[in-house]
Amino acid sequence: MSVLTIVEASKQFNVTRPRIYRAIQKGELTTSLNDEGVQVIQAQDMVRIFGNEKKKTVSSAVRNKSNDTDSKLVQLLEEQLRKAEEDKAFLKQQINDLRKYFDDYKLRIEHHPKTEHETAVTSHDHVSTDQTLQIEQPQKTTMPISANDQTAKPAKKSLFSRLVGEILR
Repeated sequence: MSVLTIVEASKQFNVTRPRIYRAIQKGELTTSLNDEGVQVIQAQDMVRIFGNEKKKTVSSAVRNKSNDTDSKLVQLLEEQLRKAEEDKAFLKQQINDLRKYFDDYKLRIEHHPKTEHETAVTSHDHVSTDQTLQIEQPQKTTMPISANDQTAKPAKKSLFSRLVGEILR
């Protein structure tokens, strides 16, 4: 009569130890203690309960099908990665173009060559000199800058007003 420890039985019959312990709890297997105090199982009980089970094998058709599925998935992921890289390169180019346009536009706004004969322009220059219009709208007192008047300074404009002025030109 041959006895096996639970570890030996799980290795020989390719069964997990928790499964053997469940069989012991259900009463399908009986155990005893050997001289060293280790729990052992009768080998014939293991053959009776676990001996007829075959190892689960995966057929080659299933393996091939999973390989085909895996290869299709890999191809799909590679295509998505390629598209994402193309999008990334396109967006980087767009950002660089926008930075260039912004820098050029900023230079155009900041650089205003001064001419000798500048005149002050008000928003009312295009309005006719009808008395009713002059009464309804407040009058601005702006003096044109002449070539002889060196002390007069042009009014400072905010960045927003300069941008609006450039857009309206």
